[in-house]
Amino acid sequence: MSGNTSQRMPRGGSCSNCRQRRIKCDGALPRCSNCERSTGRFRDCEYPGRGSSQIEHLEQQIAELESRIQERETSIAAEQTGGSVALHDPYLTPTVTQAQSVWAPFRVPSAHRSEEVPLQLRQDLLSAFVPYANDLGFFLDLTEICNTVMSTPPQGAGATGIPPLTPALMLVLFLLGSHLSTSPQVTALEPEFLSRATGSVSHILSTPTSTIPGTNATSSHPHWKVLEAIQCHVLLAQYFLYTGRKLEGKYSITIAISLVLGTKMHRIRSEEHGQSQMQMASFSGHETQFQREKEETQRINAFWTVLALNSFWAAVEGYGSSLPYWTPGMRVDTPWPWMNLAPATLSSSTIQRFLANSPDDARSTLALYAKACILFEQASELTNRYEQNQSSPDLNPTLFAQNFLSDFNNLTGLTTRFTSQLPPISSIQDNPASDSTQASNSGSKKRGLLVIHTLARVTIIRLYTLFENTSYSSSDERARTHKLKVEAANESAKMIGQVDGRGVVFIDSIMAIIWPAIARVLTTELRRLGQRRGGQQDPRLIDYQRSFDLIVQAMSGLASSSPLMNEQLRKMQELSRSG
Repeated sequence: MSGNTSQRMPRGGSCSNCRQRRIKCDGALPRCSNCERSTGRFRDCEYPGRGSSQIEHLEQQIAELESRIQERETSIAAEQTGGSVALHDPYLTPTVTQAQSVWAPFRVPSAHRSEEVPLQLRQDLLSAFVPYANDLGFFLDLTEICNTVMSTPPQGAGATGIPPLTPALMLVLFLLGSHLSTSPQVTALEPEFLSRATGSVSHILSTPTSTIPGTNATSSHPHWKVLEAIQCHVLLAQYFLYTGRKLEGKYSITIAISLVLGTKMHRIRSEEHGQSQMQMASFSGHETQFQREKEETQRINAFWTVLALNSFWAAVEGYGSSLPYWTPGMRVDTPWPWMNLAPATLSSSTIQRFLANSPDDARSTLALYAKACILFEQASELTNRYEQNQSSPDLNPTLFAQNFLSDFNNLTGLTTRFTSQLPPISSIQDNPASDSTQASNSGSKKRGLLVIHTLARVTIIRLYTLFENTSYSSSDERARTHKLKVEAANESAKMIGQVDGRGVVFIDSIMAIIWPAIARVLTTELRRLGQRRGGQQDPRLIDYQRSFDLIVQAMSGLASSSPLMNEQLRKMQELSRSG
């Protein structure tokens, strides 16, 4: 029942519901008598100027529980109908009670504003997120974003010239920070941030970016929300994939692809559009040349980050790329990320030139990462083409064989050269960043290079495996490619030892897929060598076993924070034992 109030109702003190219905309010707390008796679906019984209602927290818990129930019912229904992909419960150890007790000292951010999250908590969340920002595909200005999140009240475009943050991006950062944190009190907030982030991101393009009176952020920065939306979906994709929720991860990637294509980010500085294309980066005529160049850089980086994610996961899942850049209509003209571009520089057929082995100066980590993902996707496409021909033979088998071998040799040569030219992991000097807002520290750079090196070698493994299984290879050629394949796997595994994994709680989610691929090659070779009889033990057995153990050790260290890594590790170990 509603409590009683003996004090006289002040003028204008009615609750919001009674005021809207134009009826007399008795001012009882936590709910007035009218709201208590009402069976209609009205808003919370709130009194302007008295803060949030006591029932607000309960209704938020109910909404969260309803969301969980709906998700669980969807998962069960999918399993019962033979669905191959089921949603997993993200709410693992933290309970509602635990999360509620952490939130208790302050108001839950129902308005999604960062100042409603205590300053110290914001600092803790960002401190957990920032070291892994590059690993997660963060392409915006991290220093600016962190400064804005930590400001009280949040900075707006009118005061600083920096586009304001959408609530969605702040909540996604808080979600990742809570997941990556090693503090139990902070990780207990992950379910809360997950619920709020996913709900906010779904409406990001229609949500005002500024809550500061007198600023018109939406009209002043029409492209900023698109960039933030892409960034949100990239981060959510990494989060969902890392936590084993592949369906939602692929959905986020698809939305990101739609956004970059819808805003023609695959045609930035395209020769097809001439000089007019170069003006698309400008938010307004009042911005400086530096600001326009900075925004163009972010758009270029956004495109390649999304393309890399899409290329890899499309190849792994085999559902077909959402951006078939090898077709004329989807040709990519956008220059590689972090290249020195003159004002008059135009670009065309960026990926086609790379696949044709045309030289370029794109050596940034993001450019190398995108190239590695493209090569992996091309190897998968070639494999699919051969398998389709096996099930439905070409009318001219000789011509198909010639074309296949030509494409195979070109792709293998390109991948081998790309791999040999990669900067070694040891070239990164250990120099941890002193500023917590700097993500480009040595650990992040080493993890990034490890991902690129590993992905390039897994591409070589996939190509050699394909060649071994074709009818076009002789016994000598199969023996040679098999040796090269095992060497690539052994090399890749040993690189794990060049990266300090102590305290690391995140690495690119693609490693959960490609590490087991390397382990399978080593396991198969260990069995083959172990079955030899009549002589001394092959010395390679010890070497390959150590490499296999390095993979197990690395995956085991990350399994507690990544259900996907844990699932793949378990499958890999079961396969090893079954042999």
